[in-house]
Amino acid sequence: MQRCRDRRASPWGAGRASAVSLSLPAIIYLDGKAIALDGAGFLRDPEQWRPELAEALAERDGIRLGSDHWWLIEFVRDYHAQYGTPPLMRVVVTELRRQLDPSAGSRELYRLFPDGPVRMACKYGGLPKPEWCI
Repeated sequence: MQRCRDRRASPWGAGRASAVSLSLPAIIYLDGKAIALDGAGFLRDPEQWRPELAEALAERDGIRLGSDHWWLIEFVRDYHAQYGTPPLMRVVVTELRRQLDPSAGSRELYRLFPDGPVRMACKYGGLPKPEWCI
């Protein structure tokens, strides 16, 4: 697995604290190349996405991607490519039941990505943050 490191850009300079907690843009390094992220950790340039970057972003968030994670990421990427927007959760659950497990539900998806399955699949899949996501 590739090693990565990130550097948060601070508008206040080194060692300067703020009373307000803000999400700051970051740069993640993968294979010696700097890749810019927005304040929420999404790629600024989706063209830079590749599976190794997804692994590095997930590792940065403390997640090790397995086959179920990859199923969700690939489904969301394919859906986005076809419709120009990520799927709603009910669409993902319907497809999960159709393809993998008829008894599965959103609970299984939240076990994969507790901070929001579709949002995190977009993040690790190199897609923009969903517009309907807060």
